[in-house]
Order: sequence, then C-alpha cells, then structure tokens
Amino acid sequence: MNNILPVAVFFFMFPVFCNAQDDSTRVIPGENSNKGMIYGFVRAGLYGGMDDVDNKPYISSAFSDFGIRAESSDGMRYKLFADLRFRYGTEFLKPVNNFDLREAYIRLTGKRWDATAGQQIIKWGRTDFTNPVSKLSPRNFVSRSPDRDDMDMGNLMLNFRWYPASVLSIEAVAIPYYRSSVLLIDPLPLPDYVTINEINSLITDKKMFTYGARANIHAAWADMSLSWFDGYDPMPGTRLSGFNLDMSGSVPVPYTELTMTPYKIRNFGFDFETTAGSVGLRGEATYLWPYESYKTYEYVPLREVNWVAGLDWTTGDWRLILEYSGKTMPGFVPSAVDPVLGSEPDYAELAALLATPGFDMEEYVREQVGAFNRLYNYQMEKTYHSAGFRIEKEMSYGKVTPSLFTLYNFTSRDLIIMPELIIKPADGLTISAGYDFYSGRKGSLFDMVDEFMNCIRVGVRVDF
Repeated sequence: MNNILPVAVFFFMFPVFCNAQDDSTRVIPGENSNKGMIYGFVRAGLYGGMDDVDNKPYISSAFSDFGIRAESSDGMRYKLFADLRFRYGTEFLKPVNNFDLREAYIRLTGKRWDATAGQQIIKWGRTDFTNPVSKLSPRNFVSRSPDRDDMDMGNLMLNFRWYPASVLSIEAVAIPYYRSSVLLIDPLPLPDYVTINEINSLITDKKMFTYGARANIHAAWADMSLSWFDGYDPMPGTRLSGFNLDMSGSVPVPYTELTMTPYKIRNFGFDFETTAGSVGLRGEATYLWPYESYKTYEYVPLREVNWVAGLDWTTGDWRLILEYSGKTMPGFVPSAVDPVLGSEPDYAELAALLATPGFDMEEYVREQVGAFNRLYNYQMEKTYHSAGFRIEKEMSYGKVTPSLFTLYNFTSRDLIIMPELIIKPADGLTISAGYDFYSGRKGSLFDMVDEFMNCIRVGVRVDF
C-alpha cells in the first residue's frame, strides 16, 4: 500500500491543479473538429527451414493476417485508438486462428497534462537493439512477422503525463495486472521427461500491481530521462513445480514439471539521446535488483547492472546503426550445476549421485532449473559484452531497400544474422524477403533454438 498511495494521489490530483498552457509539441487550442479514420492492411507470410533430422526443406509457418486500425479525435480534448489483428494459419507447425486486440485506449488531454487508459504499448529507453530501461510492455520473442515492431505486445495500463515546463515532462504508469512475454524457448521441443506450463492469459491477482515513473528532460543539447520501475518483470522465470524420480526402468528418469512464474523487481534507469554533427548518439544504463533472492527461489534472477551505447549515421541513401551493450552481476557466484535444458542428462553420473548417501535429487534438479534461468538471462558469467549493427540503403527512390542486421555476444558466443530485402513496387504494396540465422556454442540459448528459429521468410502486405 505504501507504493500504491503516492501513485494514486499523483494520477487523481494533477488534472485538478494543472491548468497552464501546453508546450508546442502538443494539441493546438481551437482545433476541436471531430476527426476519425479507419485504415489497415492484409498480409500473407511464409517461413521455411531445413529439418535437422532428414535435412529436407519444410514450411514451419504460413499465415494470413488482417489488421484494422481506427482512431477518432476532436483535435483538442480526447483521442480514441484501436488496433485489432486477426491471424489464420500455422506457427511452428501448430494451427493458429485468433484475434488480438493489440491496442485500444482513450486519451484525455488538458492544458499541461494528458491521461491514457486501456491496452497500450509503452516503450521507454532510446537505444535500438537492447533496451534494459523498457519494462512496461511484454514482447513476443518468437513473433512470426516481417515487421519487427509486431514483437511488442499491449498491456492494460493507466498512463499519466504532466508538462510543467517546455524542458520537463513527468510520466507515471500503473499496471493492475500481469501479462507475460512470449519466451524464445516457447516452441522448443522438450524431452519426454520435461513439461513446461506457460502463462497464456492475464494474471489478475490483486498483488500483481506494477508501477513506473519517468522524468524527461529536454535540454538544448540533449534529451534524457530518469526512470523507476517497481513491479513484475514481463519476462517470467522458470520454477520447478513438480518432480518425480522413476526408478522402474533400467536407468532412473527424473520427470520434471516446470512452471513460468513472475518475479518482482526494481529497475532504476537513465537514458539519453543527442547529436554530434550528422551522427546521432544514444545510451542507456540500469540497475536491476529483485525483491527476492535467487538463492531461495530458482526462478529469480541475480542483480545486474546494464549499459548500452549506440550511434546512427545517415549519409545520402545509406544508414548505419552501431551499438555496444554490456552487463555485470554484483555479488556473482558461479552456478554449480548445468541447466536442466540445453544438455542431455548423463545417466551414469546420475546413478552415481543417487548412490551418494544423503543426496537430494529434487534439490539437485531445482539447482539445474536455476542454472537454466541464468542461461536464459545471460547470467552464467559475471560480465557479458555484445555488439550489433544494422546497415541499409534506399535504392530506386525508396522502392528497394536492402539491409543487414547482426548481433553477437562475445561472452556467450550467441550470434544473429538477418539480411533482408524490402521492395515497394506500388503505393500501399510491400514485398519483403529475408533470412534469420541463429547460432551458438553447444548448450547455449541459441544452440537450443536455432532449429526452429533459423528460417527463410517471405511476406506480402497491402495497406488500405
């Protein structure tokens, strides 16, 4: 309650007291005519790969999308917006037939404030590839879409912003329920002895309340922000929820049930953006520490300090983005066991452990689950370093755009390479083709997912 009361006072009292003139980037008084529009798109997509068993090509995902957006505004006091998606087809060889209300919100605007309520996507931070500041909206890391922005998922939120001066804005966000990200391991084929219970809907427990606050400073030489997040990380952890050791066969089999479980964190962040001639510079830094300890709960991550620095440079038809990111874990202690996923069990070693007096097999598996969480969160080592770049060129007056994106983690040796070609032969028509390549050393995260994430993809989209 001590955390909730200040936020509640902030939301309900500021609209009463804030009555001065807005800054120039907001609505213009007098533009109060009702305006509305409906627009959308139809898209077809195809993802193909090679089967690791028989080395033959196959179609892993094929779908048809329909998206429609509607918005209405009086140009001064309110705005309504909705983004509805429908998909029919397959994803990772599983049938898909679903509606998704990606966003649907109402925004009320005063002279120096605005308040937005409903399903929203809010992204904090300013860097391109890695965003440790952004914790408000979940993401779908296995999204089958030519548009990378489709990875962002909406969340039910109340967002209040106050503009006391042209150089300062204050933002507060309240999230009453919990919606989980879709993890990169979601389509992972599991051994017969392992099951995972995913989070497939909102968790509406009253204890799941989350809030964030942010101060934006708009100086003449740079834009910068200080942010605070207190609540449940959209990225859940993996908890050992069931265990049974079957000794009936020739070798013992540890049947394991895993459940994706939210954990509560605090995340203090700083980000900035500025320019130096034709070069744009940006960066982020955060300190994240969970409420609970990984020593007690295997699904809770270690404390970590993150930093990101990037630049973008545009010259003529070329654009280049470079980014470096790193992280370190204060108080780091190496994991004593291997992850429960990512490596095959050594049954001879398992039999030897079971023969050891006082050995607790269930606790041993719990430690393996904790090691897997470390592997997924890149916390197996004390410090990590990674770098990435994206380069693209507009050709034929913007109708043809080839690009290349790559990201490499020097510590874990995980690698992503994504070449892409986008063609716009006519107004409203976009054709895209690309290749997604994931690679990692044996037992790493990308080594686990490369079979189903590596693919050739083709998409055709018509906007209306």
